[in-house]
Amino acid sequence: MNERIALVRKSLGLTQEKFAEQVGLSRNFMWMIESGTRIPSDRTISDICREFNVNETWLRTGEGEMFQLVDDKLSAYVSEIT
Repeated sequence: MNERIALVRKSLGLTQEKFAEQVGLSRNFMWMIESGTRIPSDRTISDICREFNVNETWLRTGEGEMFQLVDDKLSAYVSEIT
């Protein structure tokens, strides 16, 4: 998963510092996640997915598309409120 997190960050053109800041982590902790010395918590995974519109299945397993389609999020929201 550490490689996929780095791939998301790089595909968005963000430094580790900016990426970490947006999900409430330190740059050093983000470096540890990307290097594989720390495993991100479920909350961190959720924060990354929410903040950057990342497909959680892809982030955890590598299956599917990297980013959620806006229509998928809208459909899920509409399903919840109906």
